[in-house]
Amino acid sequence: MKSSVSIKLASIALGAACMFLAVAPRAAAQAATPEIKVVQPKDVKDLIAANKGKVVFLNFFATYCVPCHTEFPDIEKLQTKYGDKLQVVEVSMNDVTDASEKAEMAKYIAEQKPPFPVYIASSTDDSYYQGIDSRWAKSEALPMTMIFGKDGKEAHFYEKALTLADMEHDVSPLLAAN
Repeated sequence: MKSSVSIKLASIALGAACMFLAVAPRAAAQAATPEIKVVQPKDVKDLIAANKGKVVFLNFFATYCVPCHTEFPDIEKLQTKYGDKLQVVEVSMNDVTDASEKAEMAKYIAEQKPPFPVYIASSTDDSYYQGIDSRWAKSEALPMTMIFGKDGKEAHFYEKALTLADMEHDVSPLLAAN
């Protein structure tokens, strides 16, 4: 009788351990996946305004965009080099309503661990592009970058991938300005 109870208890303990081992990797993966806030065009403009006094490097990208992958490490280097004088704001144009695209975005950010906030656009409709900038609405090209001076005014607009040298060429004078 005692051995029957012992076997049952051992079986329950073994089952619980197996269940824990099956769930633990998923829980760890979920904990490692960053929460990516969804932003409207107005939210993006508020982020620029909130960083007045800093140069703001606003970049729109997507995980399916090859030139975006090329420029992303340089954007990370730019933020690291200039620290709290510069604020990089990244907005993903992956489709927030597509679970696989949203998951791909979260995975990419978890792997990259950028030193700046990354958001995801609330929509990929034309109205979103128009809400950011009418010039961008005409092409919807990615990557797209807007650089703002410390006064919050736009200084540069690009619809192409930039190199670190390009970025520094534009950012350095803005950082030096009063």
